[in-house]
Amino acid sequence: MSLVSRHLLPAALVGVAAVLLAGFFTIARPQYRPANQGEEIKVPPEQPATAGWTWAEGTPGFKAGTMLGKHHDFNVSGLQPVEIAAAQLAAAHSMLDADGVRVLESLRTDMSSGPIALLAAPTLGRTPTQTCLAVMLRGGAPVTWRCPQDISGTHVLGVVVAASFSSGPGHPLFVMGVARADVQRVVLVGRGPIYTRGTTWGQFEASTAATRSVTLLVYGDHGLLQKLTLSDPPGGQRIF
Repeated sequence: MSLVSRHLLPAALVGVAAVLLAGFFTIARPQYRPANQGEEIKVPPEQPATAGWTWAEGTPGFKAGTMLGKHHDFNVSGLQPVEIAAAQLAAAHSMLDADGVRVLESLRTDMSSGPIALLAAPTLGRTPTQTCLAVMLRGGAPVTWRCPQDISGTHVLGVVVAASFSSGPGHPLFVMGVARADVQRVVLVGRGPIYTRGTTWGQFEASTAATRSVTLLVYGDHGLLQKLTLSDPPGGQRIF
């Protein structure tokens, strides 16, 4: 069992189970160093939402399959274009721009059940254009797009995923989400901050080993905004 996010190349799969149990593996943004290469890859700047669920740059994220690097061999999105086809169809049905679907973050908890991803897409025929969000789950689950009016009372949108294998008394949990503009910090209790507003689009992800639930504390400028206790049975996944 292994974890792969868009921060990791396929060559990094070897031995990541050990990394998973020790904690979430991270690479400093906004630079990436492909495995087995001396090349350091720079990605375009990322900026958090400026008001609510609105990004000044337009729709945040990378096109699925975006390749970076001198040899164009690093897929910064972590997804192949075919993997978001169902999300694009759902976007079209929701009057969103299917060609404008972007990947904010992605991860894989194993090599067979498919990726999990945070997606963004612009609206069609609305002035001003809005950014809508979706969580793509494993196993081909239906994709539901949420526009700003649908998540106006939500400080963070994300997913908790439970590994199907156990480690000690519990099973590892993975958390992935995106924060709206008023969120300054997200803390995973027992781990510390996993998001600080700055040079990302607001996305975050983390894992914790041998546990049955995790607690997220969401902070704004003036203190605690929200407390979320997340849990799922082994092998489960749930949007929050």
